[in-house]
Amino acid sequence: MNGIDELQQAFGEDVVRLDEAYVKKMSRDYYWYSPVLKKQLDGYAGDCVAVPRNEEELSDILSFAVQHRLPVVPKGGGTGNYGQIIPLNGGIVLDTTKLDKVKQLKDGAGTFGAGITLGKVERLLAETGQELRFYPSTYMKSTLAGFIAGGTGGIGSIEYGTLWDEGNVLELTVMTMEEKPRRLSVCGREELARYIHNYGLSGVILDAAIALAPKTKWQNMIAEFDDWHDALRFSEQIAKDRRIKKRLVSVCAAPLPAFFQPLRPVLSGSRHTVLIQAAPGDAAVISKAGLVHNGKWAAGFDAFLQGKRLRATDFSWNHVTLWHLKDHPADTYIQARFHPDEYWTQMKKLTEAFGDEVLMHVEWIKAGGQILPSSQPVIRYTTDERLFAIMERCREIGVRVSNPHTYLLEEGGKDDWIDHICRAKQENDPYGLLNPGKTKRPGVAGHV
Repeated sequence: MNGIDELQQAFGEDVVRLDEAYVKKMSRDYYWYSPVLKKQLDGYAGDCVAVPRNEEELSDILSFAVQHRLPVVPKGGGTGNYGQIIPLNGGIVLDTTKLDKVKQLKDGAGTFGAGITLGKVERLLAETGQELRFYPSTYMKSTLAGFIAGGTGGIGSIEYGTLWDEGNVLELTVMTMEEKPRRLSVCGREELARYIHNYGLSGVILDAAIALAPKTKWQNMIAEFDDWHDALRFSEQIAKDRRIKKRLVSVCAAPLPAFFQPLRPVLSGSRHTVLIQAAPGDAAVISKAGLVHNGKWAAGFDAFLQGKRLRATDFSWNHVTLWHLKDHPADTYIQARFHPDEYWTQMKKLTEAFGDEVLMHVEWIKAGGQILPSSQPVIRYTTDERLFAIMERCREIGVRVSNPHTYLLEEGGKDDWIDHICRAKQENDPYGLLNPGKTKRPGVAGHV
């Protein structure tokens, strides 16, 4: 009997599942956004899925795994795009979705179990007059711990920044990967950075305390522009105007809006768009500014969304890529952060070099207190070499690239805290069993 069979015998078939089709399904995320990762990762899967029903059971599973040297890959909603949760060495896919309790909820802050979905949190908060500060476009399925361990920012980042910005993630409870797992209470910017965007390498998040925002009844607005420059300048004006309360400023170059199938009744599909979520009291100011920049507003857009039970956020962030891939499944995307003062020149240089191979998509965010044009351009994919050439050209002209075509943590462009993460992994995971193979650091990679 191997370690996996013993695991199921010890914890039962309700907790440990071995059926191949299910295990394969649970060993996947949205890595197929990348043709590079699709070729690299298609054949990988875990040996089983473990679904602990409480923290005590989770501790026992981790202890068993250490004793039998079984790799463990923590998994939330599986909505990541980089192959973060794909097991490279088999072992246990750790499904944390039953760890979904509301542990504390008060004005301005809440503590929730790792596996609770952000969509559920948002619904619960609405009853208290509060809402999440920011969330990814996949928030209906994304779990809290999955977002913290694999995400960056999202809808609301225009106001509150990213996961690394101080005051957003307040405290984490983390379990170590040892024969006698320890529970760590983690707070403070540098300590928290050991577990934010860590791909589950340095510990298993049990719960998270996060800051909350007062509930706002957001109004959704979308304008079309014939000229890309007009769309960008208008979006920048709204993004940088501190008097305007907003949650989303999303800009898509044509023909990307043509792929927003549910919005075809209200969009021409042939123009550039700026999608905004703002406080209703600021709608008139925004509307006037859009007209000054030659925009044409989609009349009754907010009512249209409500009538069709659509979410405006489903047409922002990486959902833009997803809509395009429905019609062009061979294409892909990159993640780029343009310079706030030189972005127009940078984009012009990319267009001159690559033409319509690069379809611009900008999400205005705040990072480190500065308003920035973060971007997820869609790439008309031909070859890996051409894709890498586009990313290299971005770097040459001063655009910071977060490479979504690698599963290695430090190669993804969000490596500011990689030293902290790797030190925590060495302290908390002495046998290198947590998500092995997702870093190239000597002595940390943990190929078992």
